[in-house]
Amino acid sequence: MGAAALRAIESYRSEKERLFEDCFARGFMTPFWRGIIEVMRLPVIGAAFLALRERQVPGTVGGIICRTRFIDDALRDALRESLDQVVILGAGFDSRPYRIPDIGEVRVFEVDHPVVQAQKQTCLQQMLGTLPPHVAFVPIDFDQQDLEDEMAAAGFRTGCRTFFIWEGVTQYITAEAVDATLRFVSRTAASGSRIVFTYVLRGVIDSKFEDAHKWMSAAQRAGMPWIFGLDPAEVAQYLSRRGLEIVDHVGASEYQERYLNPIGRQMNVFDIEKTVLARVVER
Repeated sequence: MGAAALRAIESYRSEKERLFEDCFARGFMTPFWRGIIEVMRLPVIGAAFLALRERQVPGTVGGIICRTRFIDDALRDALRESLDQVVILGAGFDSRPYRIPDIGEVRVFEVDHPVVQAQKQTCLQQMLGTLPPHVAFVPIDFDQQDLEDEMAAAGFRTGCRTFFIWEGVTQYITAEAVDATLRFVSRTAASGSRIVFTYVLRGVIDSKFEDAHKWMSAAQRAGMPWIFGLDPAEVAQYLSRRGLEIVDHVGASEYQERYLNPIGRQMNVFDIEKTVLARVVER
């Protein structure tokens, strides 16, 4: 809900300075969150709220906004390359299946907890009148159910050119679940298929970084503790052992250079999370 709220707030910005537009994000909000969004649009109060957020968990807003843009761009690129299907793992209130141009031409699988999916489907029916036929909803608990079995039952086709999105999920699940998911990707998708995923730096999980306690405490208070992380220096080897190779590997500095500096936008971006775009190697 919080990530969708940030996307909604970003969409209210002028066309020249916003990184993307998400006309669906507000529709996923409860009345409480819609109230927060309206308050955030007030110049003085909104600025004060963001300043407080920065002190609590520095760079969170900038990080989420920038990674959204990066993943949007990666998906658009994939759609231009004769893509067969898209899989969104831990979809939450991701609106890409409904707002990215031409995505309706491919099969999209939204994979997430059944409670979240039920809430999302209710919101989509209110906004669209009906659930789009190109989207299949796959309810799953990543730590308890077998992803391959659930995907097969939902109509996922193995050996096809697939684009996977795994945003803001890996830090919440076990190392075994992360491993199994990446191996599922490399085993079932065609060579050249891609996955974009985010991860938290292991140093944060191990409380070795300055201010790590701020993020760890915030996650704990939300009832979703962070338990998994990666060392950036080891990611290439980690993926290689799972049949994947890096295409792009970005974080705060790359976001600043690619998205914020060109439009002269000043925004703090957290450096505790990175995003990887990887592809399935030839088998």
